[in-house]
Amino acid sequence: MGTQCRKNEIVFEYNFIEKVDLFPAQKSYKIGDTIWIQYVNPSRKLFDQKSSQYISADTLGIGIQIGFNSRYDSPVNPSGGFCEFISGNIINQSLSSGYYGTSAQFRFGCNTTNNLDFKIGIIPKEKGIYSIDIRGSQNIVSGCPNKIVNFPFSTIDYRYKNQDCNKDIYLTIPPNSRRESLNGYLGNQIDQKEIYIVKVD
Repeated sequence: MGTQCRKNEIVFEYNFIEKVDLFPAQKSYKIGDTIWIQYVNPSRKLFDQKSSQYISADTLGIGIQIGFNSRYDSPVNPSGGFCEFISGNIINQSLSSGYYGTSAQFRFGCNTTNNLDFKIGIIPKEKGIYSIDIRGSQNIVSGCPNKIVNFPFSTIDYRYKNQDCNKDIYLTIPPNSRRESLNGYLGNQIDQKEIYIVKVD
């Protein structure tokens, strides 16, 4: 049986992976507290997991998608969303809210200093247990429109630097309420530091 070529499939040249800090790192927060996610890159180089090399990022814009997703004991589709996002150096932001979570897409870089650093605040608005997800297919790297040098299609993923991503909080959720796959997909994402679990009182 022959195989068909997928002519429209995008091939990404680089798959970058970078680390972010979440602070203050706590088990629980109050409504109105601010949970910060910060990325600092003084070298302006990104680590490519394909080649295990650092690639210059002087002329790039980077994206991050952050989801604040309901996991247990929280309302469904609150009118004001589950959280508020704040940041002082946004190029652009796309916000969406649904029945079980609020997410935002941010883009940084392509500024006068070619600075990729960012600091994003998440302010919880409802009680419950939530995951803060920094994974997804929307984290795209692109060349800056005001630069002559083009950059190939690439992606960027993020991992938490934090030692503990609060898997113990997740395990307090009754198993039949975790909306989990049989192979423990969400638990694995916590172990891989792609998801941070918080309780909001």
